Amino acid sequence: MQAFLAILHYDLAQLTHSWLVRIWVVLLVVPAFFLVAVAANEKELASETMAAYIAAVLAPLSGLAVAILSAAAISGESGIVADSILSRSVTRTEYMAAKIISRLGFTAAIYVAVTVPFAYLVTRYAAPDATLGGVIAGLMMVGVLLVFLAALGITMSTLISNVLVAVLTVLVTVVVSGAALQFLGLNWMSTTAVIDGLPETFRGETATFDHIRVMLMFSMLTAASLGTAVFVFRRKDL
Repeated sequence: MQAFLAILHYDLAQLTHSWLVRIWVVLLVVPAFFLVAVAANEKELASETMAAYIAAVLAPLSGLAVAILSAAAISGESGIVADSILSRSVTRTEYMAAKIISRLGFTAAIYVAVTVPFAYLVTRYAAPDATLGGVIAGLMMVGVLLVFLAALGITMSTLISNVLVAVLTVLVTVVVSGAALQFLGLNWMSTTAVIDGLPETFRGETATFDHIRVMLMFSMLTAASLGTAVFVFRRKDL
């Protein structure tokens, strides 16, 4: 347990002091305040403002940042990991558990810290066409997508030793699969379709069953990704 807590604390400290994280947060916050000001002055629809922010700012920037941070979680420290495990100062399970909790938890924390105040300000100052239930459902679905992306990045980090290749694999997989599934009409399985449908979701026009399907699907994909990552890492030659 001490090794797990030490790795968790170290990884969270590394993430907190990362310049990538700082730039990511700034690039999320500045456009958010700008859109709140525009929506308040021009009386833009709250649902359209929130959906535009997520589609044009949050999704691409967070997708790139999360892919980099998660895909570098294991392969980016391969030498340190090998020395620690071979010296038996930490077990593979402890190391993976700490990495999973820190990367997924940090991703979720940044997302909540940015989107909740933004949603509150937009619904208060923009034209109020969004429902509380719709906003909560929409933000939860996007949050699940980001957590899935982080889980997929960790999986690729255990499978691919090159960080750049792992990042590209994560991004291409998510974008291409999302576009393909949307083209086939499987919107509840498509990342791009979920984001495209956010205006209706925020207005409360999307069926509750569709929300549940999206949440369950990407929760299961997240669990499958993490299970694969742990399975591979436990059997991987260091």
